[in-house]
Amino acid sequence: MIEVLPESSGHILGFRFSGLISEEDLTDVLIPALEEASDTYGIIRLVVEIIDYKGEDLGAQLEDFLDQDRKILYIEREAIVGEEGWDKMGTGFHDFFFVFQDTETRFFNHDRRRQAWAWIREGVTGDRT
Repeated sequence: MIEVLPESSGHILGFRFSGLISEEDLTDVLIPALEEASDTYGIIRLVVEIIDYKGEDLGAQLEDFLDQDRKILYIEREAIVGEEGWDKMGTGFHDFFFVFQDTETRFFNHDRRRQAWAWIREGVTGDRT
């Protein structure tokens, strides 16, 4: 499942990836939110929390998104919140979330979740905390 986190605001988006990720998660949650923020703000800051991740069942949808849609996105900063070692799993999302060019990316363990959000909001004026 992919869900939008309540801390999301404006061009700062947060998503929780948990369990098995489906094609509907991608088409109904992730892609529309990224496209809307990109169209509205141009620059996106992103927090991705990974909890109890079981893999994905996406077929060609992820490949289509990787090949086309992400080229329009500019992710300025990305905070990845997960357990140590999760980034070594071979997943399509792992490839997707680490190929943004010119993106400053930092990794945080779950116990540092608040620091991840603080870092993402750093230097942003007028955003709620």
